[in-house]
Amino acid sequence: MITLILNESESIEERCDGYRKKILDAIVEILNAEKEHNVQRTKIQKEVDATCYAAGDYLARKQDIDNATEVNP
Repeated sequence: MITLILNESESIEERCDGYRKKILDAIVEILNAEKEHNVQRTKIQKEVDATCYAAGDYLARKQDIDNATEVNP
């Protein structure tokens, strides 16, 4: 499964510098949370939500910076 995810991640569009790595980091965090959930029966929904929000926030901030740079080179 990990190999499949890594192979498929190569096709992720690099919407901004570091985007692909941020998405992969988020996937790793979610997989680790799921592993802990299976072992300890923890509730992971909040952790998954926070991870997804952080990745989305990163993209939004980077796009704002990139757009500002394009307007004011």
